[in-house]
Amino acid sequence: MKILHILAQKPTRTGSGVYYSNIIEEFKKFGHEQAAIFAVQDDFVFDVLPKTSQYPVEFKTAALPFAVAGMSDVMPYDNTIYSQMNEGMISAWQGAFRAVLLQAKAGFSPDVVVLHHLWMLTSMAIEIFDNCRKVCMCHNTDLRQAEQHPHMKERFVKNLDALDLVMTLSDSAKPRIADIYGIDPKKIATIGGGFSQNIFYPSANKPKNGKVQIVYAAKIEQSKGIFELVHAFKKVTALADCVHLNIVGTPDTDNRRKLDEIISECDNISLVHITNQKVLADFLREADIFVMPSFYEGLGLIAIESLASGLRVVATEIDALMAQLGEKVNNSGVLRRLSRTFSPSEQKNKAGRVFALPLSTYLTRISIIFISVLIDCTHCICKIFIRYSIENEFKYP
Repeated sequence: MKILHILAQKPTRTGSGVYYSNIIEEFKKFGHEQAAIFAVQDDFVFDVLPKTSQYPVEFKTAALPFAVAGMSDVMPYDNTIYSQMNEGMISAWQGAFRAVLLQAKAGFSPDVVVLHHLWMLTSMAIEIFDNCRKVCMCHNTDLRQAEQHPHMKERFVKNLDALDLVMTLSDSAKPRIADIYGIDPKKIATIGGGFSQNIFYPSANKPKNGKVQIVYAAKIEQSKGIFELVHAFKKVTALADCVHLNIVGTPDTDNRRKLDEIISECDNISLVHITNQKVLADFLREADIFVMPSFYEGLGLIAIESLASGLRVVATEIDALMAQLGEKVNNSGVLRRLSRTFSPSEQKNKAGRVFALPLSTYLTRISIIFISVLIDCTHCICKIFIRYSIENEFKYP
């Protein structure tokens, strides 16, 4: 069988990009012939398939003189925001992708097309690949784009009901997909997320360097809860100096400035630049706790990858993540859940976000959960000090 994979972003460094690459890797085991359409810029090299099977669309060129458009407004690499694209940019974007779609149809002639995101490129692919089966993976960021920018959805995202199958991360997304795009609910299937067990696995001999190592690895922007995390962490280090926070990410200029302002006087926080999944996995194996305090998340695959790497995890209570992990893992003690801070209706309006919990309450909750996990991870003398700190400094709201 000939399978064509299509993604409008770089096939790396985001949940959907990693998912895209992992699917291709797994399909290799079944001997299928595969090809890939994706976006590139800045000398990016995709090594999952041979170059003869790649149909890249290159940005930051004379034909496309702007960065890759991202399904999230803030990406871990230089990106263009869909809602800020002008008519000329949209026309150039459509023309470039249409050319490679037609090239792949003529040169590869797929039996199945696997698409990612219920957005503009999927709509174009449905029109062009009218003679084969088409399935699409919804990553939830597409739902947010459609809800936040309905004018773009109405103009550029059409005929998605022609898809043969839509795969989603959780059952909770099904009614939103059906409602937003008019897709028959019978065509929507929940499959969750997956990780590469060849990359993410626990260490046989975890190093002990004297401090509990905490890792945050995600986009550095407001919706991910990173700034609230740092404030909460500083409350913890004021009481116990046996912890270190490693922030893995590449912030843009504004978010870097904001982050620098709040970590400048804290020696227990480091900003780490990692762009490769294998290097990230090695880094995780040397750590103790992974934290994901996102206000909004589709699945949060990195939390699953961290659990697979042997870390304890502190994460926002995300429906898709909790459902995939199941009752046994959720109640095992390796995962500590943080109450959501926005109601579903508040999440829809980015400009009008309001905390469902007061910020001070949220910070205290992160701190309490941090400290309770630290008790599991640290040596005896630090445990006694941390317990004393909880009893005397924090009151759980």
